Amino acid sequence: MVVVTMAEVSASEYAREHDISIRRAQAAAAAGLLDARWVGGRWLIDDALPHRHLPGRPLSRRSADALVARLSDDPGWAQGLSSSERRRTTARVAELRLEARPSARLAPWLRTAYPTALGFEAPAADLPDLRSDARLTAGGSSDDRSGMNDGGRFEAHVSAADLDAVVLEYLLVRSRRPNVTLRVHDDAAPRPLPLGALIADLATSIGPRERAAADRLILEGSR
Repeated sequence: MVVVTMAEVSASEYAREHDISIRRAQAAAAAGLLDARWVGGRWLIDDALPHRHLPGRPLSRRSADALVARLSDDPGWAQGLSSSERRRTTARVAELRLEARPSARLAPWLRTAYPTALGFEAPAADLPDLRSDARLTAGGSSDDRSGMNDGGRFEAHVSAADLDAVVLEYLLVRSRRPNVTLRVHDDAAPRPLPLGALIADLATSIGPRERAAADRLILEGSR
């Protein structure tokens, strides 16, 4: 008879709870990345222990929105979520705060669900007007909470309804070396940007300073 402890779950249960494939959970157990034992032709994984070596697959839009709201300490972050969704979101935040470099774990989770930054070139003389434009919400290194100097660049969020007008008004041109980056949302972003969205901006950036700023903001939330 196989004795299963309260904390042990099958590979399929573990995969469902941690948003990864069954094959990935089985491979991680076999490689020793998870606390698991092979019993009766299947893996039993100890789900009571933190497993911080296995990055999850990209989150769905719903899961990513919940995680960003939770990182923002939004009191309504759990509204409309099931009990399992609330539990997974809380566990992800706790997992991030156990990491030395949590941005490295957060970025893959947000890879497909978080708005991609679109790069534009704008006349340098127009940057002050862009910064004060009510249709744009500063984010990334342009948000004072990042602790960074954006170095003559401007990062912001804009609604899909306002994007074309902003591009036309400021003569923005798509560029591989942009001085303006815009993330496009269905609706206008709140001002100031929620903390979780700022962390997401920084964590999904290619810049090491931005990722370090995301790490600081995530870890400050655990103190």
